[in-house]
Amino acid sequence: MRETLGVALVGKRAGAFIAGFSATPGVRIVAVCDRDASARDVLGTRAGVSSEARYSDYGRMLADARPDAVAIGTPMDLHAEQSTIALGLGIHVLCEVTAAVSIDECRVLASTARRAALSGVQYMLAENACFRRELVLVRALASSGRFGRLYYAEGEYLHDVKHLHRNADGTPTWRATWQVGKRGATYATHSLGPVLDWFGPDSRVETVACHGTGVWTDPGLPHDDSCLMICNLANGGLVRIRLDMMSNRPESASWYQAQGTLGVYEAARGSAPNPVVWFGENAPDPKGSRRWGSLWDHEDALPTWMTGPLAQAATSAGHGGGDFWVAHTFADAILKGIPVPIGIDRALAFTVPGLVSEASIAAGGMPMQVPVL
Repeated sequence: MRETLGVALVGKRAGAFIAGFSATPGVRIVAVCDRDASARDVLGTRAGVSSEARYSDYGRMLADARPDAVAIGTPMDLHAEQSTIALGLGIHVLCEVTAAVSIDECRVLASTARRAALSGVQYMLAENACFRRELVLVRALASSGRFGRLYYAEGEYLHDVKHLHRNADGTPTWRATWQVGKRGATYATHSLGPVLDWFGPDSRVETVACHGTGVWTDPGLPHDDSCLMICNLANGGLVRIRLDMMSNRPESASWYQAQGTLGVYEAARGSAPNPVVWFGENAPDPKGSRRWGSLWDHEDALPTWMTGPLAQAATSAGHGGGDFWVAHTFADAILKGIPVPIGIDRALAFTVPGLVSEASIAAGGMPMQVPVL
């Protein structure tokens, strides 16, 4: 237990966590850091941080501001290195997805985080999809047995972000290198993370096979317009993940499905604006009498932390309240001295399958083992 927590925001994306930190008693934002002066000042102003506590250099910020924790929202290729540096200094870490961009980085991060944990220092992956109200409700229903034996699920991230791949002068952004500069499910945690949690807190992907459509929309980049990652879980479950950041399509962002022996869930899509579920018996239905019902008819299954006094504040935050809950649950766990919701083992379970998918798609979709790090 501790009374206060001084947090430094690193990278402009970390600004998404301000509301969640501000709503947590005992938390104070003590510094911000960004290489870009304009982004740094915007972040500092939003966070209420003085000009003296606005840094361009990460190492100097850690040394001068001496934060208790950092919230990292920088480009993907910096996540593992910045997390490792902070953990090595005894600083708690909340890091945006993905945890790392290579298996070797994952190994170093895992070793550092586990060593830091021996001194009570924690690492948390900021996977906001795991905190979206709808997906938390599905997780609660799954854990209570409403779906029976869950054996299949789907997650899709369909987000046309071609405008983020190049700067105004035509030069490539970091996304052009790390998200669409190679083939595979390079940004799969938004889909895989919540889905994997429905199968239980210790579920993990055992093998992946990744296939792509080829390049049609933007021939200047090697990333398939759409790719599928088929995941066989260690507990026997099957998961299909679709990643599409290239195709020309109306905004739909994400979609999910869960299928068990006693129930099924499907997220809203297109002309079907509401998430639906069906629960019943494991028996034939010769008359076709099964009917969909609203997922929201089961809201009483939501955990109390999501329906309490902070619920209203979360609704105005990004990603369906996910950004708010990520920051709040991280800070709350550190203050109380309890495990964070998405620790290093879960972070790796969400991240490593996507990295292995890069090798699978390069090998023509051959199934490949996902290492346990």
